[in-house]
Amino acid sequence: KTFYSCLYRVLLFPRKFYEFDAQNQMVHYSPYNGGVYPGPMYTDNGFWDTFRAVFPFFTLMYPEVNSEIMQGLVNAYNESGWLPEWASPGHRGCMIGSNSASLIADSYLKGIRGYDVEKLYEAVIKNTTGYHPDVTSVGRYGCEYYNRLGYIPYNVGIHENTARTLEYAYADYCIWQLGKALGKSKEEIDLYESRSQNYNNVFDPQTKLMRGRNEDGTFQSPFNPLKWGDAFTEGNRLHYTWSVFHDVEGLKKRMGG
Repeated sequence: KTFYSCLYRVLLFPRKFYEFDAQNQMVHYSPYNGGVYPGPMYTDNGFWDTFRAVFPFFTLMYPEVNSEIMQGLVNAYNESGWLPEWASPGHRGCMIGSNSASLIADSYLKGIRGYDVEKLYEAVIKNTTGYHPDVTSVGRYGCEYYNRLGYIPYNVGIHENTARTLEYAYADYCIWQLGKALGKSKEEIDLYESRSQNYNNVFDPQTKLMRGRNEDGTFQSPFNPLKWGDAFTEGNRLHYTWSVFHDVEGLKKRMGG
């Protein structure tokens, strides 16, 4: 009962946002520009929540559906100029990160095809350079600091800055892996390999926890490891310190073994 109850719930979202025309061809209304186009579209999903477990489950158990979702991402990018991060059904200002990179890399590296992966690679690269002018959760809010300093400072007015830094670093790892699989030049993808280590820039060696860091390099003070939110998203330092999915060995070394 528990297993099938959970399976039922994990399959509720994302929802299909397309139908079939008189020729039995798949078509969708675009919530991004109001047009009607061929192909699939999916909605009602926040990748901050679902990149961690739901989509990896889809890639293993429902690869055909996952391929269709990827093509839906291509369509969303073509119609809006951005990858969705919280479609409902258009772009929504909610949560953080550019977690679409994780979905795309995971799908391609597990051998799922049937979509324009080069277009999606173009889209994830665009994410690293800016954000939607009206919806800061789309793209990378604070990327000008992240790209220059290697972290988003605590004291520059960007909420959840340390969480963003950690999630951007993981997304950069995913871009690096996707770039390698697509045969991109080492010169092109070395940048993302390097940025994947940016989690180190918000690791406080004194407390051995992730911590908000100011633009001048000092760590945010006073320090309370239980403080909810602030530099983090729906959690605190005790949660987000473990948000280094891509370099467990590196985190272990930083924490002392």
